[in-house]
Amino acid sequence: MDNETKINMKKILVIDDEKNIQVSLASILQDEGYKTFFAASGEEGIEKFKNIRPDAIFLDIWLPGIDGLETLQRILAIDPTQIIIMISGHGNISTAVRAVKQGAYDFLEKPLSLEKVMLVLKRGLDFRQVLDENVRLKSILKESKTDSKQKMKGDEASSDIAFDLDEAMYSRKQKTIKASNIFYGLGLHSGEKTGMVIKPLPTGKGIRFENISVSGYIPAKIEFVDTTSYATSIRKDDLEAKTIEHFMATLHAAGITNLAIKINKEVPIADGSAVPFCEFIRSTGVQEQDEFIPEIVITETLLVGEETEDGKFIKIEPADRFSVTYTTIYPEPLGRMTYHFVMNSFEDFEREIAPARTYGFVDELSKLSQMGLAEGGRIDNFIMIDRGKVLNTELRFKEELARHKILDIIGDFYLLGRPIRGKITAQKTGHSENVRMINLIKQTFADI
Repeated sequence: MDNETKINMKKILVIDDEKNIQVSLASILQDEGYKTFFAASGEEGIEKFKNIRPDAIFLDIWLPGIDGLETLQRILAIDPTQIIIMISGHGNISTAVRAVKQGAYDFLEKPLSLEKVMLVLKRGLDFRQVLDENVRLKSILKESKTDSKQKMKGDEASSDIAFDLDEAMYSRKQKTIKASNIFYGLGLHSGEKTGMVIKPLPTGKGIRFENISVSGYIPAKIEFVDTTSYATSIRKDDLEAKTIEHFMATLHAAGITNLAIKINKEVPIADGSAVPFCEFIRSTGVQEQDEFIPEIVITETLLVGEETEDGKFIKIEPADRFSVTYTTIYPEPLGRMTYHFVMNSFEDFEREIAPARTYGFVDELSKLSQMGLAEGGRIDNFIMIDRGKVLNTELRFKEELARHKILDIIGDFYLLGRPIRGKITAQKTGHSENVRMINLIKQTFADI
């Protein structure tokens, strides 16, 4: 190995008092070309951090002296952008998840595996590179701000600006979240307690779902849709993510384009609406990124189903913004409900669509149970309907059922992986028809 290669080697600090962990990590990291340093306590780890300024840190939860959480806090107080990967033994997952909420990049459960170590480390280093690049670009932009203002005064500069605006007309800034965060809850269909850890990702990475115990990820893309029975679920190999539509709708409305979502198979149902997810994203914070993502601009009308007065259909047509009009038709007294929503802002989504809850029918409950679904349905997270009447709650809006269908559409259509510019009109449809339309859009517009 030449001197230049040695100088450019990434530095990894391992803070763990277990000798076997040090040995195993040393073997993994050094074989992959990383320069590895070790500390057996939190105090020693902090001192080594100050001296070597590592590119990433593996930090054990349980340490002699100050524990891993306090060590985490002290290091992040010095460098809030430091990539710290917590190491958790069996039974310490809740503590590790708490560490992620406090600023750790991710966590690994013992026993460690080569695949998981390298996967998480590479993602963390990529994310740190993006953070550093953002700082550099902001510095350059700040220095050139005066020059840019001067150029705008000339005809030639005005022409350049017009060209840039034309290019960006159908593009938006990419976004991620400001910090990792965790959300606990119950799975609607599994009935199991579950959680969701979200982590920021660099530009161009997209939205992806991960599993707590299985490595790899599933891109939140239409190609990976697995089932659409009463919810939208995606699958890739041994990985699956169920009931993703409400959280995907929230990400769509917030404009978040790059995000890692770690779950235990199913996204929590919360109260059956997207309000808790909106609050979750607001508490986490949204970070605008430097690159753009092009919108999907609908240039011709597409139709799935039969567009009649009482027919089941979904249609999309050209428009200057994204909007959805939905009609539900049920027996009286519910009757016919129609709602029109234009997604001008996240605030509009929070106010008009997010509060609309999941609903279902009494005569379907036994069927759902036989299918292993709706095991997590509760009085407070599920609107129960029988013979046109709501049994267990009061509707939040007179058109709440139609608004909830719009919520599902906003979530499902984000499986295109990009924001969309077009007008959707739908009636009596569900997830299956949404997916058929999304696939039709992909077939029609080859650049997607």
